[in-house]
Amino acid sequence: MIIENILNVETLVIFLAILLGCFVKGAIGFGLPLIATPIMLFLIPIPEIIAILALPIMIANLQQIWLNRKQWRVLKKFWPLITASTLIMSVGAPIMVRLDSYLLGILIGLLISIHAVLSSFPLPHLQRWSLTTETMQRMIVPAGVISGILGSFTSIYSFPSLQLMMLMKIRKDDFALLLGVFLSLGFAALWFGIANADFPVSDYFILSGMMMIPAVVGQQAGHMARHHISEPAFRKIVHFALACAGMTLIIRGLLNII
Repeated sequence: MIIENILNVETLVIFLAILLGCFVKGAIGFGLPLIATPIMLFLIPIPEIIAILALPIMIANLQQIWLNRKQWRVLKKFWPLITASTLIMSVGAPIMVRLDSYLLGILIGLLISIHAVLSSFPLPHLQRWSLTTETMQRMIVPAGVISGILGSFTSIYSFPSLQLMMLMKIRKDDFALLLGVFLSLGFAALWFGIANADFPVSDYFILSGMMMIPAVVGQQAGHMARHHISEPAFRKIVHFALACAGMTLIIRGLLNII
């Protein structure tokens, strides 16, 4: 599907999905692909979503990196995680071009639902179980590997790396820089991966560039709203919405396969 064929209702839905995703990102620091992907997946397949989201995600995360550039030292601890996930996705991303779109929808819906549930309602035994610093340090590379594998199949690579980062209670500014680098390099790996599989990413370059407008506007609006909205309450709303979107994708995929 080239840009000339999607200048219609689909373009409006893509615009609104990126606007909403960047609003959430501006408010809590992450959420663009998690929010935008399930919405867009109802209309277009995942390789096209990656091609369209490439520039909005890059501009949003580069802005986040620049604003928190003084916190670069946090990368010394997490570079193995970032490297592992990025390398695996750069090699494994072509898998997505060949997978059935409904199966991908089920996998993505499942991952998003798990992410939302674990973020909103931590399991009781995990709340009582305090991991040592050494144990969490040893989990950094495995988390990156798992994220890379899951990202290669679904484009959703925040799980379980994001959960580990939150578990390690990284300072807010460090967390913002770390996420910016992790998400930027990861999505770049996905983009180059599907490009190497001969997917026509250049056909979506103009549309992707156009979508930087809602990305910048949404992120700025979310940043401003952060000071007026209770972050814990906002996170619960976002996670509930993600869980609903994830379950909808699973049901839609199963109905079409059956």
